[in-house]
Amino acid sequence: MLDFLRKYRVYVFEILFAVAAIAVDLVSKAAAFDILEDVPGGSIAVAEGIFSLTMTRNYGASFGVFSGKTTLLSAITGIGIALVLVVLIVRPKAPKILRYSLIMIFAGGLGNLVDRIAFGYVRDFIDYTFLETFFGIDFAIGNIADIFVMIAMGMLIVYMIFGYKEGDLSKGGRLAPQAVTVAEERGEQVEADVVEEKSEEAADETVEKSGAREETQ
Repeated sequence: MLDFLRKYRVYVFEILFAVAAIAVDLVSKAAAFDILEDVPGGSIAVAEGIFSLTMTRNYGASFGVFSGKTTLLSAITGIGIALVLVVLIVRPKAPKILRYSLIMIFAGGLGNLVDRIAFGYVRDFIDYTFLETFFGIDFAIGNIADIFVMIAMGMLIVYMIFGYKEGDLSKGGRLAPQAVTVAEERGEQVEADVVEEKSEEAADETVEKSGAREETQ
């Protein structure tokens, strides 16, 4: 068991990270709704004009898009989660920033999918009132799962702009620097062996030709 954990510790940690993220999302939703159900209006101003907790049953996607289309949204979310999981499985050596951003998207999507299946709606409660106060933006009320997805999208943008290199999405991802060095050394050694072999063959041919001339004379 210990050998298994040592060998696959990176993947074990990723699984634990995903489970923890999903748990935080679901527990925070349950706790927020349990508190807000007993509050008049279902809202508490944590910091007036800055941040509030507002109980909202979202029957659609963000900003009320596809309201009432629970089955459709559940299907789309399920397909998206499955695709992310496939990428994580078939690209085990992709850069960490890419893998963890996908894990956060997976966790956020699964957290909201559980809500849609269990309740027929998503439990939202995080009200970004400062956006309306200072910028006049009536932003959607969200939850922890949404925050995970937004952070992941930000990570992906940073990665695509500054960190992406050809081969990151190829099967297995890029070779580690040590592996690249070893491969280059092996390549140089092979080239040296080929050159040496050709030199020996040329020398043998020269000797044979010299011997043939001597016999003719």
